[in-house]
Amino acid sequence: MKIGILYICTGKYSIFWRKFYDSAEHFFLPDTEKHYFVFTDSIEILETKNIHVRYESPKGFPLDSLMRFEMFLSVKDQLSEMDYVFFFNSNMQFMKSIGYEIIPSNVKSNLVALLQPGLYLSDRKQYPYERNKKSSAYIPFNNASIYHYYMGSLNGGKTDAFMELCEECGKNIREDLKNGYIAIFHDESHLNFYLHGKDVLGLDPSFGYPEDSVLPFEPKILILDKIKHGGKYFDKVPQKSYSLRLYLRLKRIYSALIWKFQ
Repeated sequence: MKIGILYICTGKYSIFWRKFYDSAEHFFLPDTEKHYFVFTDSIEILETKNIHVRYESPKGFPLDSLMRFEMFLSVKDQLSEMDYVFFFNSNMQFMKSIGYEIIPSNVKSNLVALLQPGLYLSDRKQYPYERNKKSSAYIPFNNASIYHYYMGSLNGGKTDAFMELCEECGKNIREDLKNGYIAIFHDESHLNFYLHGKDVLGLDPSFGYPEDSVLPFEPKILILDKIKHGGKYFDKVPQKSYSLRLYLRLKRIYSALIWKFQ
């Protein structure tokens, strides 16, 4: 079995590469042939037999994340040689052996995604879906629907199914940008729109355990604290900006109420 691993580390995010690669080689599907497709501007990450480097200059926040599906589609021909493809956030580190339980062979969509650790047991009214009808990622409130909220940090699946996801999400993001709109949680909002209502293999928070959290799971994949390891470079909302943090929280509460009662 051939496994494709998609990894973006532009700018300072390249500091996480070595821990990710070494731990993936040791713990992630160890009996398979793995190929890493690395999108980076770092000159320190070198091409090898199983590491395929594609130069990608930083676009700034949020475009570095928002345009990830375009990046993945740029290597579609190479990915077609893989049986399964997985995307991992740059600041992830494997802590325990992960085998075929991560392969979504028994779900109709042939897709796998990480359930948001911070919302794992929350009511769906707290899920931060895109609730503005201007966006192609808008999810209407429907009492009959089954709701899950997936984190953008880990997703993948059978190659053809995952490439369909990339095509659709990429198309919707381009449409939003054309209309001068960016979804509330960028690519994650579009991912949740695409997966909404589908039979997906949802991974519990042990597959995306935030560092220093206290959750009732044993970490299989650790999400490293970016600020702890990389400093204020990674703090997109500065700690001192209490007013901005309060504004964002109130905006989420307001949009949730509008979404529920519209």
